[in-house]
Amino acid sequence: MKFFEKFNSILERYFVPIANKVAAQRHVVAIKDGIIMTMPLTITGSIFLILGFLPIPGYKELLDQSGIGQYFSYIAGGCFGIIALVATLGVAYRLSNGYNMGELAISNAIIALASYFVTLSPTVVNGQLNMNYLGSGSLFTGVIVALISVEIIRKIVSKGIVISLPDSVPPAISKTFMALIPAVITITFWGVLSAIVVNTNFKNLHDAVNIIVGMPLRFVGTSLLGQLFAVFMIMVLWCAGIHGSTIVEGIMSPIWLENTLHNAALAEKGIENIVANGFILSTEPFKSLTFNIGGSGSTIGLVLLMFFMAKSKQMKEVGKVSITPSLFNINEPVIFGAPIVMNPILIVPFIINPLLITTITWFLMKWNIVRVPFAAVPWTTPPVISGFLSSGFSISVAILTIFSIILSMIVYYPFLKIYDKQLMEQEQSEDEEESLQSLLDDLN
Repeated sequence: MKFFEKFNSILERYFVPIANKVAAQRHVVAIKDGIIMTMPLTITGSIFLILGFLPIPGYKELLDQSGIGQYFSYIAGGCFGIIALVATLGVAYRLSNGYNMGELAISNAIIALASYFVTLSPTVVNGQLNMNYLGSGSLFTGVIVALISVEIIRKIVSKGIVISLPDSVPPAISKTFMALIPAVITITFWGVLSAIVVNTNFKNLHDAVNIIVGMPLRFVGTSLLGQLFAVFMIMVLWCAGIHGSTIVEGIMSPIWLENTLHNAALAEKGIENIVANGFILSTEPFKSLTFNIGGSGSTIGLVLLMFFMAKSKQMKEVGKVSITPSLFNINEPVIFGAPIVMNPILIVPFIINPLLITTITWFLMKWNIVRVPFAAVPWTTPPVISGFLSSGFSISVAILTIFSIILSMIVYYPFLKIYDKQLMEQEQSEDEEESLQSLLDDLN
């Protein structure tokens, strides 16, 4: 117990302050929130992608013969094909709000978007824009363009290098002129930078970013060790009472989203979704299948144990309160109600469980025993159903999710039993004290 007390003390003294600063860091928040703004497109595209895989005899042939299948593909492609554009707008807008530039947030986002198109100019061949640079392949470039554009604009505005009109001028016109000089300088900057890059060994800025920035991040984000490290950090932050997903996913979301869209593109071509065919494991749906079953830490197993087997009053009540939210991957009630936060007994399975499930799932998919998910579904989709849909109605993925839930219960069980016994003894002691006090009061 002393070890865990020291561990908690170290977390509170050194780790928590740093984590809180990272969580509140405006650039991390802007990236996370900006990527979240792409989710309606990702989910909508995934819905129509899934519609092409309904497990109904003769369904695929009907789609092909009727031509309906191609329209599903059009919709999916239209949603996935502009992810980088939406991310550019979203990140720039959110970062502007983070700097309290709410009045200029829309114009800043538009300037960032224009800058993004300027960087696309070298990709134009015979007047035709390469549409591949609008989707997930240029996600990193879009995020970088958005962040730097807002920083340039902020510097210009803070130095007062803007056109200010009298108060009598309508606000809409005044804001337009205020954004004029920042727009000229920012867009010119990206034009000059693109011209410089074109005269190097890179064809354009997007290829340069993908090679210099994207490849190292993808290596970390698509390896088992990288995935496990991300999972470990999320769980440790939660143990300290910090929303670990907010911090880590602010960094990992662009990678996981790009990988998800990569898998969706392969599935759209009718390629079987296995690793051997180029499908990537580290994705948004993979997260839902591993360390987020019932919420961070895959706590649905713990909640089921509390609901059906707990003997202490506290655990029984927490189980009752947590069971419904857990079915929709919301587990704050159990994290703070059990609690898991700063709890030396439950911290151990909370960290071990998702790491174990992630590792097992990784190898089952890598060895092509289980299909790889390729479609994004709403994060509140109940477990089993989520895996079944995201993998194109794969029974193997649904069975794997059930296995992971059972494994979660096995991992949590011995620790819950110890903690539940402690609480029960504590409650009995308190009841005896209350009974004694009540007897003394009656005698008096």
